Amino acid sequence: MTAEVDTGARGAAAGDEPPLEHLIAAATVRIHGRRPGYDPSGPDDGVRTFLGSGFFVAPNWVLTCAHVALAEGGGHVDIVHEPEPGGPPAVVPGEVAVALPETRPRPGEGWAAPDLALIRLQKPTEHACVHLAEQPLTDYGRPATPAAGRSGLLLGFAGWFRSGRRLSRYDGTVTVLGRIGWGADEELRLGDDDLPDGVSGGPVFDPHRGEVVALVKSRRTREQGGTAVRTGQLRHLPVAAGPPPAPADPGAHTRAYASQDGDPGHLAAPVGPPPEPAFETGDLYQEVLRGHDRFHRDRLRHADRDGAPPAWADTQSVLDGARTIPFGPRERTRLLGALGELPPPPSTADLAALLRSVPGCASAARSVPPPRAWRDGLGGLYESHATDEGRRLSVLRYVVAVLHAPRTRHDPGTTEAEAALRTWLHRTTATLDRPVRGEITAELRRHAAAPAPPPPQDPAQGARHSVLLELTRRPWEQDSFDWRIGLLPAPGPPRPAGGRPDGHPDPPDPEPLHDDHTGTPLADLPDRLAEPLGRAFVLADEPGAPALLQVALERGLLGLPVDTWPARPGGPPLGRLRPVVVRPAEPPGGAGEPDPAAADRYDRWRWTHDEAPLAPGVRGRVLDCDAGARVPVPSTAQLRSLAHASVPVLCHYREHGHAGSAEALARLAEGGFGVALWRRGADGPERTCAEFHRRAEAELARARTAQRLPPLVHALRAALGEGRTDSFWADGVALLYDDPHQPLPGSDDLFTPL
Repeated sequence: MTAEVDTGARGAAAGDEPPLEHLIAAATVRIHGRRPGYDPSGPDDGVRTFLGSGFFVAPNWVLTCAHVALAEGGGHVDIVHEPEPGGPPAVVPGEVAVALPETRPRPGEGWAAPDLALIRLQKPTEHACVHLAEQPLTDYGRPATPAAGRSGLLLGFAGWFRSGRRLSRYDGTVTVLGRIGWGADEELRLGDDDLPDGVSGGPVFDPHRGEVVALVKSRRTREQGGTAVRTGQLRHLPVAAGPPPAPADPGAHTRAYASQDGDPGHLAAPVGPPPEPAFETGDLYQEVLRGHDRFHRDRLRHADRDGAPPAWADTQSVLDGARTIPFGPRERTRLLGALGELPPPPSTADLAALLRSVPGCASAARSVPPPRAWRDGLGGLYESHATDEGRRLSVLRYVVAVLHAPRTRHDPGTTEAEAALRTWLHRTTATLDRPVRGEITAELRRHAAAPAPPPPQDPAQGARHSVLLELTRRPWEQDSFDWRIGLLPAPGPPRPAGGRPDGHPDPPDPEPLHDDHTGTPLADLPDRLAEPLGRAFVLADEPGAPALLQVALERGLLGLPVDTWPARPGGPPLGRLRPVVVRPAEPPGGAGEPDPAAADRYDRWRWTHDEAPLAPGVRGRVLDCDAGARVPVPSTAQLRSLAHASVPVLCHYREHGHAGSAEALARLAEGGFGVALWRRGADGPERTCAEFHRRAEAELARARTAQRLPPLVHALRAALGEGRTDSFWADGVALLYDDPHQPLPGSDDLFTPL
């Protein structure tokens, strides 16, 4: 394979490229506390209000450390930047949009890694932006030369610091000595230069490739150096979730059936809209990184005009690291800009699946942190092959796959972006050997001739992937559990009633993420699971659609209130942030035994999920209450005689650990019901039932199909958290949701080993 690397500037004469240090300085800012009557651009007030450094990463966005941006607590700061280094400063107000970690440290403790904050400018302004690396984050730079008296990887840094009674710029070079921690907690250990107070939040860059790879986090107090956090840790930002669907109006559906229809087996048409999110919010990570890539693409277009100043890619083209970038910095910038115009991947899991499906690209799916944006998948390919030819071919194959990936939506610029990707492919392959050119051309023709793939499920209808948490009680230790967390793919097409006949492949196994087999006391489970569950949600969440959490429990534990556990220590409950459901971990009928209710189980699922206009819709059936008095749940035989569209409702379920309540839920599972609703709480004479009966039946009638129940229960829990009185009837509500088309692996081998 042959290819020419674009190493020269097109819009400016060779040699006119600004030095990399000049570009870094133009994008590096000072961050000041906002205080009435103070001018942060002045010499005295500037020193008094100075908090630290930061840098522009996208139009109207500044990246810095959380401990800098939130040093004065409020999150409102002033950004001071010099459009021309050494020139007059400009002051722009800003507000912290997000910080990691989300929980502030306790008094006297420092901010834990990743210690990142994104500041959104509150007024538009013209400014420069750094170029963020998209390559694998194991590539920290070029080893220092022995002649320099250093050993390790060489990086540059920049920022501001207090120099007496004035603020001054400060830059230098450091070597990477190693790292502290792993995953979201990782920090790079830096040495061989001073990091004065104030440079925290400033950019750390690769001087050979001309891109920012990290930001300064801390300094050592008694020796040179400190720590830095890689910019790739931004991938740990939570995926923004839209508000949950609103529950029904308290006056709606006081009667669930049509007045002219006396047959309780036929429901009236639902009144009001189905429970869907009102709008879809964006993913902050995608918003910032896509804006970054479009910014540099647009600057490159401008630089190609006669007399225009060079772009960042022009400076990168004259650095000695340019040859390590497939097709050169300018073509890389054009490609990233086109990718930034496309709608982002539906989820991290979808992007990983696409990478695994492309020959030579599977290793990029295993990047740490996992790739979230199209640019992340591209960067993961740079280290996936030992040769330039292999890297170029994997990039081309990846671009073809992205070009033809199903879209959940089409933005105004999607068609133009797809055309730009095709143009990019034709231009770059023209310089390659005939076999490679032929493979890419054939692949484009194959996609053009193939029928259009079905679009991914609309995120507004629920996340396509879900997170599976399995809790297994240790029989020899009272209230101690082993646990495993995995990513559960979307269920396949519904199979005929009666089981899985030949010709229907087994569903894919969950992708294992985290596990612990040392035994965790029940009281410690919420805090112990918060962090690994949070990492799993980043993989599965989609903008506007938080991933469903499925909790697999033995039948005697189905009442465990996992939805009330905090999402993080001191944070809101899991059930207010996302749909949380439970399902039995044991196979129906018991391990190794046939399921006596297999046909009934599939038929009930099909009837309760029928969205046809004339379908009867689900109907709630209160099974354990008669005029406010507790009655036994019917026998298994009686349960199987209920209409297939019935959804059992339990009114008198007591707290977890009550033997009678646990038996009632187990009986529902044995009876072939995959969907059931109940409320937890103390059972006493002061607890009334009529309102719960009426509202539960009304909400089920409003939903019409059971697939809308997980987001509906999520909405009720969120409304409870907001103190909405019309939702108080649902206090303690819980949902059994056990999809037979998405069976769990056997309890002895829940996840397939990697």
